[in-house]
Order: sequence, then C-alpha cells, then structure tokens
Amino acid sequence: MKLFEGGNVFKDADGKPLTQRINQTDVPSTVTWIEQLTGLEFPRERWLGSTGKAATSGDLDLAVDASKISKDELAARLEAWARSHGQDPKTWVKKSGEVHLRTPITGRPDLGYVQTDFMFFPNLDWGTFFYNQVTPSSYKGMVRAVLMSSIAKQLGLKIGANGMFSRATNELVSQDPDSVAKAILGPKATKGDLGNVESIYSFLARDKDRDTKLRDFREYLAREGLKEPTQLEESGDVYFLARLRDRIVNQGMYALVEAAKPAAAPAPVGGRAKGIEHLEDYIFRNGTAGVKTALAIVDAFRENSKVASVKWDGKPAVVFGRKPDTGEFVLTDGSGFEAVGYDGLFTSPQAIADNMAQRDANAAAKGNVANRVEQLLPVYQAIWPYLEAATPKNFRGYVKGDLLYITTPPVVAGNLEFKPNTVEYRIPVKSKLGTAIANSEIGVAVHTMYEDAGGAKQPLSRVKFNPVPGLLLIEPIYAQPVELENQYVKKIKSLLRTMGPAIDTLFNPAELRAMKITDLAKLCVDYINRRINPNYPAYTGDFSDLVPGFMDYLKATQTPQKFRNITEYLRSPSSNEGALAAAFVLFELLHDLKLDLLGKLDTQVPGNEGWVFATPAGYGKAVSRFDFTARNIQRNNPPKA
Repeated sequence: MKLFEGGNVFKDADGKPLTQRINQTDVPSTVTWIEQLTGLEFPRERWLGSTGKAATSGDLDLAVDASKISKDELAARLEAWARSHGQDPKTWVKKSGEVHLRTPITGRPDLGYVQTDFMFFPNLDWGTFFYNQVTPSSYKGMVRAVLMSSIAKQLGLKIGANGMFSRATNELVSQDPDSVAKAILGPKATKGDLGNVESIYSFLARDKDRDTKLRDFREYLAREGLKEPTQLEESGDVYFLARLRDRIVNQGMYALVEAAKPAAAPAPVGGRAKGIEHLEDYIFRNGTAGVKTALAIVDAFRENSKVASVKWDGKPAVVFGRKPDTGEFVLTDGSGFEAVGYDGLFTSPQAIADNMAQRDANAAAKGNVANRVEQLLPVYQAIWPYLEAATPKNFRGYVKGDLLYITTPPVVAGNLEFKPNTVEYRIPVKSKLGTAIANSEIGVAVHTMYEDAGGAKQPLSRVKFNPVPGLLLIEPIYAQPVELENQYVKKIKSLLRTMGPAIDTLFNPAELRAMKITDLAKLCVDYINRRINPNYPAYTGDFSDLVPGFMDYLKATQTPQKFRNITEYLRSPSSNEGALAAAFVLFELLHDLKLDLLGKLDTQVPGNEGWVFATPAGYGKAVSRFDFTARNIQRNNPPKA
C-alpha cells in the first residue's frame, strides 16, 4: 500500500534522481498539461496526499478511475506519446505497482521534471477519502491510515485502499466513508470524525473501549518515536475539543472552532470579510482557530515566499474567461460574476451596455445618481477585444484582475506614473516592468482564477495567455524570502495556550444567544473598522486603548438594553472580561507581526498597496490599514456635511 512516502523511480546510470520536488504554485498548470496528454480529468479532489496542499511536493499523486481505463491502457498511451517525440519510453514511463510518468513541470522541460504517480481505484470516492486527510493534521496520511487499520483490526475488520473488508472471510464490507466511520468508531460517527488522527482521538475520548481500540496504534507510535495527540490530558486541545463536541451534540450548539465548510458549515463567528481577510482580523472572524490560521499562513510564507504576491490597487475589478460548457468569451465585473443565476456573465459588449443602462435606470427610479453608461461602459468596450484575443480558445474558466490603466501612463522624472484608484504608482521606465508598461496601452493585473462561476478562488497558474499588441497582463509578482521577527509569534502562541479556551468560551454561540448578543464578535470587527476611519473622531493612527475604546463604542452605538447585556456578560463569569482583553491583545500582536512583514516586503516592490498570501492554510492580506485602507475609506465614503 503506497502512502506517499516512496522514492524516485526515475534515476540515471549513477542512481541519481531524474525528478525533483514541485512548488505548490506549479501544480495546477502541470496537472492541466497531464490532462491534455492523457485525456483524463484530474479535479482537485483527485489530487492525493500533499499534492497541491503543501508548499512543495515530492511527486504528484493522482487518482484514476479504474473502471474508465486500466493501468496497461494508460501506460500504453503514455509510451506512445514518448515514442512520437523520438524518446525511449523506458526513460519516461514505468509500471511498478502503479503507473509513473516523468513529467515536465508545467509542461516545460527547462523547469525540470517531477514524478507523477497514477493511483488506480475501483471506487474513487473511497480511494480519495482513504488517501486524503479531510482536515489539516500534525501527522502524515500514513499515520492516519495505520490508526484506522489498527482500530478495525480489534473489530475483526481490515481497512485499505479498496475499502473495509472482513478479516474472517475477506469479503468487502463497505466502501462508504460514513458507514466505515460508524463501524469502527460508533453509530454517531461520520466520515469527518475519520478526517485525521486528531479528530479520531477526539471522538474516542468518550469511548469506553478506547484503550483496546488504540492498543496496536500506540505500539506503532512507540516504534516510530511519535507522540499521541496531547495524551488526552484535560488541559490539551483534544480533550477541550472533545468536551466542546459533547456540548454541540447534546445542547444543539454550533461549532465555533471548526473551519467553515461550503454549504453545510455555520458562518464564522465574526462574519465574513468582503474580500481577502486581514491577517489580524482572523481572531474575531474565527476565534482562536482563526489565529492559528493566520500563523499557518505566515509559516507557509516562511517555507515558500512565492505564496505572497503584490496586491495591486486597480479599479474596476474585471473578470474574464470562457464558459466551461460552451467556451463563449465572458467579460464582467465582480458583482456581475457573483450575480444569482449567472445573469452577469456578459458574452457581448451589447449585453454589458444593456445591463448598465438598466442599472442606471433602476438607480434613477430610486432617486439615486448613477452614471455607469457614461463612465464605465466605454472602459469595458475598450478592453473587450484585447481580453478576448488574449484568452485562449481552449481555456475554460475565469480570470480575475484589476484594471490599472487604459492609456499608456505618462513619464514623469524617469517614472511611469498612474493612479487607478488610491495608490499612485511610479514605475521606473528603465525597469523590466516599466519597459513592458511603456509598450502597452492597456494594463490589467491578473491574480486569481475560478473553474466556474460560484466556484472557489484559486491561484493564477494554468493560463497561458495569447500575446496581444497593446495589452499588458501583469501576472503575480512574487515575494522574495525575508527574515521575520519571531517575538510576536512567541507571544501569540503563549497567549493562545493560557487564554485560548477562555476566548472560545467568550464567543460561544450558545452563551451569546442566551444573552441576545450573538453579534459580539462582529461588533469587535465593526469597532476595528471604525478605528481606522479618518471620518470619525476616534481615528488616531494606531490601536492604543482598544478595550476602553470598545466599551465607549458599544455605549454610543447599541441600545441601552443591549449595552447592559454585553456588560453583564463580560462581568459574569469574570473570565469573559479577561478573554475580551486577550482577544484584543492577540489582534494587536497579529497586527504588529503583519507590519513587520509588510515593512520588509515593501522594500522589494515599493509603493504598492500591499501583499496577498495564497496558502494551503487559507488566504490573507497584509495592507497598511492606517495608510491605504484609511485613505480608501475617506475617498469612497467622504464625511457628510
């Protein structure tokens, strides 16, 4: 059974590997190249192990539906491709249990080669579940597989890549993850409880047969020199999560510390940001789990600086691409892309004109002034032919970017100057980027892609745009490594250890509902946003005196009864008051960590809006809130007379 711990199968005459590790940012485009070569589809749920999840991967592990193609058929297809290019198939394709391909990274041999392992499954749902941990873990996937197998053994069952079988008869019992979870953990278990080692231990915390089920696994950990998850101590996170899970099940509470999942999961405790989250806001958006996410984003940057790229301050935001089903070209804006029923996916300049005219008419009917037809329509009409020509005919999906200019920027004192929104850019004419800008008429900074409208955002990686005279598509400018100040991280982790449970108790949805203050975390976010708004007297340019200021803010903005409810809640139990103070301290520490990071990154590309981090742990942004954000608020929301 391969659990992504194997070595290279492609070696030269001296035994040296012919393949290398692949960066996370290169995985999507490389998989796309493989899809074109094989004629098979490999959506992200078929990327196994660390593929596309870790900053780098030793190989690409892709799940293949064995009912659609056999190992021999795929190997023959790959060998025929090698021969058609005048190559010896033995140096490109190997069959050793699975099928292996020496794959040029992103389809370009000059970037080196990565080993692709095609894993064949008679049941893809089970196979991908077995090999992919549902949630991030401190343990490798192999350890999770051993744990599931060890528990099953005590029950006369065995679990492997093809499902769960009876040890006595060797007959298949189930290939359904939920059924397997119930069989080895208990009738209330779901496949999520088998998500990783930690979640399995959390579920078993109340199992009277826990020690029996874990006996073989504990022997395995001892042999491998690994520790159990917190040894199930009461002070440990696993025990805390187990107790919290008990309360969720028994009292109908919503989970505060679990990451949001599409469709079925509760909303974050502090609401969702409109765009990418500020690193420091994670404490109020997702509690202590949010803080851990922010730290994980920073750790991912330490491991691979290319997860960070320049955040351009363009306007308007544009979305363009081709419909997955028909290949029709689409150009729209952010709101059009998110429109219900896909009504905003415009396939002609006339469709945009009609929509903007209707929106202006609707605004006028309500007594509002709207001039989209006058101001925005000429912009979209001007860029339409350029972007359509740049989008390959065989591309499917959508690309999001920011318009930077629609006429070549003027040269002032040796710099190309343009100000699409709030940030004024001065790019040296003699720089590589300056030369490209000087030779263009339209500039768009592209940064994100989507497989379909309504889909999850992905890093821009697999699009090879057609060159179009006059158009400059500025692809992500990635960060170079920097040394970060560790004192902030140490303080954050220390505070999480001592105050983490109290903070999560403070934002406990059940307790907040009882006090009729379910929006407490959101109020914290609203208060922070008020503090950075120059239009309000509280603006100071820093985050001093957060807690006293918060109480003043509540008293001024909430009803007397709600203010009394909040005050009472913070005083009883007394730990709530300390937890609120700790939450704001964590906010300040994350903000200080971000400023340290931002200051060092900005020396690489001066004058930009900020930086965006796209990591396996999540997305985050580092922007100066008292500089760019404050000016943007003042620009777009001037004080009322």
